[in-house]
Amino acid sequence: MFKIVKLLFTKHPRQCVNETWWEHCQFAINVGIRLIFTSIIFIIHGIFPFIKIPRWLNLEDSISFLNRENSNRETKKQF
Repeated sequence: MFKIVKLLFTKHPRQCVNETWWEHCQFAINVGIRLIFTSIIFIIHGIFPFIKIPRWLNLEDSISFLNRENSNRETKKQF
């Protein structure tokens, strides 16, 4: 039973990006928090258009962040 549970948590990170569960967890949380902040700022900006979106949360920088993170993961997968 323990092996099945362990496999549920480790199979995807190992097969997809050659990461441990903890590395995969940190990555997902980091990206998730960034996207939550971006979403909140965009909602606030939608209601109050005079409030500027910080550069590090604008769409261009957010896309660059996601592309950079994904690129790092693709490099990791090859090893």
